[in-house]
Amino acid sequence: MHGRPREYKNKLKADSKAQEAYKKKVDAIRNGTALVLEYRKQKKYDPAVLDAAAKLLKVVPEIYTLWNYRREALGPVFESGGEQAQRASEGELALTQACLLENPKSYSTWHHRKWVVGRGLAPLERELHLVSRPLGPPTTIHHNTLHVLSRPYAVRRTSQDELQYVEDKILQNFSNYSAWHFRTILLHQMYCSGPAGSGSDSGSGNGGDAAAGSLGSTAPLAAAATAGGSANRGSAGQRTPIPHDVLDQEYDMVHQAFATDSRDESPWMYYRWLACRLLEDHLAAEPDARWPLLTLARLREAQARLGLGGSPEECEEMLQEARSLYGRLMILDPMRRGFYEDALEGRAFVVVQALGTV
Repeated sequence: MHGRPREYKNKLKADSKAQEAYKKKVDAIRNGTALVLEYRKQKKYDPAVLDAAAKLLKVVPEIYTLWNYRREALGPVFESGGEQAQRASEGELALTQACLLENPKSYSTWHHRKWVVGRGLAPLERELHLVSRPLGPPTTIHHNTLHVLSRPYAVRRTSQDELQYVEDKILQNFSNYSAWHFRTILLHQMYCSGPAGSGSDSGSGNGGDAAAGSLGSTAPLAAAATAGGSANRGSAGQRTPIPHDVLDQEYDMVHQAFATDSRDESPWMYYRWLACRLLEDHLAAEPDARWPLLTLARLREAQARLGLGGSPEECEEMLQEARSLYGRLMILDPMRRGFYEDALEGRAFVVVQALGTV
């Protein structure tokens, strides 16, 4: 968990008995997992083995193959319906809740719970309560758990209601990365999913495409720009961009967060998403528009040269993307070819940096 020191590592180093107990625990988990996987290979789903898998998952909920085994075993039970399916649903929900107490950020556990809820036998109000807890006020331990993104699977309200809910959580704590992240998904659902206006009241769904819903990713821009907009060509007539008045409200909220604590990472990542969202909308409608392409190239170059793109490899990819964009601009805007050539060689960035713009 974030901010929690892993004290057990220090204890293991200093305590030989603890080391021995830990080794026995690891061996037991390894042997138990091997046994379950052998039964899975033989397509045997005995109750005793399912119980063994459940006990292992309560200790190590991240062993996704054990969850797969349970889904294979219980799939036919859910399909048959009736009282047996209801008992299976309650049992799996109880198991996942126990595992989440062990590790609230277990991707495998949340995925399995979503699968169970998807069978249609779980009370949705209970699910909303569960997935709302990580998004609670900063006094709660896991207020910024990423798995608030599991919330849409239980939602049957409008996206506008959810947008207000997330705004309340952001105002309680501007550091709530998950709330900012969920907001990108909601805005994408409301304005950018499918035919114009079709996503405006969905409230459910799977959270939109991963790229559009990720604060750390602007991958669609590369396809829209470097390929001449081919990836998004024609899409402007099939979806509506986020309205300018909505964007203005989002900028106002993120500026409020900056004024509260300019060092907080979460609102800055959301701010970058907003800027890139606006660029993507423009490039989808006009893939050859000079200013959006140039702005995107400048952003990519700044990210790469200032080391803000992640790993050295990712920064190099961003720099190559910027160079590709400058090359495309030479073709689209030949009268300013010299300007783009300077930019391609990095000289324009040096001037911008010297002027203090970056």
